Amino acid sequence: MEKVKFKVKNMECKSCANAIEKKLRSMAGVKAIDIDLQDKIINIQHDNPNLCQDDLTCAVEDMGYKVQVI
Repeated sequence: MEKVKFKVKNMECKSCANAIEKKLRSMAGVKAIDIDLQDKIINIQHDNPNLCQDDLTCAVEDMGYKVQVI
């Protein structure tokens, strides 16, 4: 199981977090997502060897959010 962690700078509300979670869960291999709305941190666990950190961060950036890898 791979783990990816990043910060979403302009994720401001529960609605934003829900939209991001829905998008990430639609990606093949994503098993768990933990979103800390207060600190704007997203932790993802996946088991897809073809899914890389850039795939996940680009999916969120394509929704209009600013992502910072930490």
